[in-house]
Amino acid sequence: MPHDAPDLAALRRAAAVFNGFRNVDATWLRLVADTTPALDPADPGHRTLLLRWLNSWGCRIRYPRDGEPAPFDTGLAAWWRAAGAALPSASLPRLTDDEVETIAAAYTELAAVPVSAAPAQRALGPTAAAKALYALRPLTVMPWDAAIAQRLYRGRDGAAFAGHLRLGRAWAQAVIAETGTDPDGHAVPALAGRPAVSLAKVLDEYLYVTITLAERPPPRRKRELGVTADDVREIALSLPRAYEALVRDQVKFRVGRLVFLALSRDETTMGFGYPREERAGLIAAEPDKYFWPIPSDMRYQWMRVRLGRIDRDELHEIIVGAWKLTVPKKLWADYWPVMR
Repeated sequence: MPHDAPDLAALRRAAAVFNGFRNVDATWLRLVADTTPALDPADPGHRTLLLRWLNSWGCRIRYPRDGEPAPFDTGLAAWWRAAGAALPSASLPRLTDDEVETIAAAYTELAAVPVSAAPAQRALGPTAAAKALYALRPLTVMPWDAAIAQRLYRGRDGAAFAGHLRLGRAWAQAVIAETGTDPDGHAVPALAGRPAVSLAKVLDEYLYVTITLAERPPPRRKRELGVTADDVREIALSLPRAYEALVRDQVKFRVGRLVFLALSRDETTMGFGYPREERAGLIAAEPDKYFWPIPSDMRYQWMRVRLGRIDRDELHEIIVGAWKLTVPKKLWADYWPVMR
């Protein structure tokens, strides 16, 4: 566990790992460009862009279809009306204790915002709430994920998040003192090799590399973990209009002429339909599971997954999401209540 503040050399090592993820900053830079001068949750268009960005980083918040309730959108708007004006904007190393507590309280409320309708209602949750706060205050908030929170604080409540911000503040001040840069630390990301993001994010990336990636358990034996081609077939063929085809000794699943799934010839990996703009974030978040399509497929909405690294629930989510990209909205709307 990294008790001491990381020095610039440690941040550079973590940055090198992140820079190895293809297009790792693409969705973030697009969000920044599309919401200039600042992300504003009072704007419905900005709320949609934030939802898309969160999903690009693995949050998996369901997009509502036409005519369905949009609990994320309405919940975020209500949260912003209540908390937005008081949300501090000071840089992470300059946060006061009172500002830390204000952010922690806003985090607690945001994590409770519903993102799916009853009866299977679920909340935004701690990881997505932290990422959303980072998107809103990138100079201020050091985000986290479940592994980081559990390892450092044994919890993900507001008190733990306040502790996380205080840790980030201390670490930011330490690396600023080491490098002799400006008091806000604006120059540190470029020195570390990550000029597209803030110091708060550079510190988060250090924790991701040293905790989240480092502590992932080794995969269990194949017979204990993973799904098979038979699992893929069972789920895919349960979907309306889906059928199986064999193309050059490769099993594919189609709706009409559109392919939404394709098994590799050895049936250990699967290609599936997935939004292009969200691929980089998903791979960065779970590189042991997801990987890029072959170069000729890069222009399509396509992604690949290792079947030995996912469970049946995740497989079901992947398959239904890919199928949804190929069918008319009305068919999806008719199927959705059955799927729930």
